[in-house]
Amino acid sequence: MKIDKKRIIKTIRNIIISFVVLLILAVGGGVGYIWYMGQQDNSASLSSEPEPVKPKTESIKPAKEAANAKASASIQSITSPVNPGLNASVYVKTNVNAACKISVVYNKIASTDSGLKDKTADEYGIVSWTWTVEKTVPVGKWPVTVTCGLDEKRYAVAVGDLVVELPAKN
Repeated sequence: MKIDKKRIIKTIRNIIISFVVLLILAVGGGVGYIWYMGQQDNSASLSSEPEPVKPKTESIKPAKEAANAKASASIQSITSPVNPGLNASVYVKTNVNAACKISVVYNKIASTDSGLKDKTADEYGIVSWTWTVEKTVPVGKWPVTVTCGLDEKRYAVAVGDLVVELPAKN
């Protein structure tokens, strides 16, 4: 078997030429792509810092109640247990613009804290109170009564328990 050196050299030369042509096409394509993208308005994507993503904000709109809606009231949360001398809070869901009263009774004595004033529910039907549990309040479970009304005939009552306990000793 005779090895034809001219034929091997020609094959190697063709392989090298093919490789160089492919390399030139790849580099030329990359340069062309970069040039083309530079023609677009991508100034934000070329900045050094990424643009912050802005979340879609959908505003929650207040509910519109029927003129003949029934009155409702429910305690959504209440601070409990609480230590004497600290603040307690209650959040109530009721009708929009309902007039609400709160009563907190400790050992048959109604609290007179300034935070327990009559309030009107907001446009979402939420009303809340924060008051200070007197330092003299005895330990126990005491009723928090909220009455919300739309008029003299339509009102609702919600009752929750406020647990008063002494602070834990370490």
